[in-house]
Amino acid sequence: MKDRLELNLELELQAWLDGELSAPKARRIDQKIAGDEEASRLINELQAIKSALAGNEMPRNVPETRAFYWSKIERQIQRQADSPRPVQAPRQTVWRRWLAPLAGFAALACLLLLAVKPHAPSAFDEISSTGEGLEAVTFHDQSAGMTVVWLTDTAPARLIESPDVQTPAAGNSEVEVE
Repeated sequence: MKDRLELNLELELQAWLDGELSAPKARRIDQKIAGDEEASRLINELQAIKSALAGNEMPRNVPETRAFYWSKIERQIQRQADSPRPVQAPRQTVWRRWLAPLAGFAALACLLLLAVKPHAPSAFDEISSTGEGLEAVTFHDQSAGMTVVWLTDTAPARLIESPDVQTPAAGNSEVEVE
């Protein structure tokens, strides 16, 4: 019977040392430690052992039992069920969140396309003008900044009589020059 009392005293002292007792039981053990020399010696010994083990105890992973594993899942589900659901933003807000950056990007792309002038193929205007005995053709290249004018005399050819040149006969287009 005495061994059983000592074992209960040791367990109560260990529980007191670990802070596991309720306030009334802890006060009762405080009084016992103060009044009993055996309890005081045992508590000093337990404190020494606890401090020696605190720095030298190697951590050990204990495998989870099937019941503990499923209870963790159940607790997580319960926490999520108890937590308030986030309020969803109206669809307009979601669309604005996506459309605003896309509109900005599109505007920037348009500005870049307008700013970067691509090399256009040569564009030209051709103007033809005719007059009495004279025809003029004008070519204007805007990309090169150039204008060319061709003048063509359309009047019938007049031959000037000179002693060195002979007039060709009708139907003969060759002119002899000496």
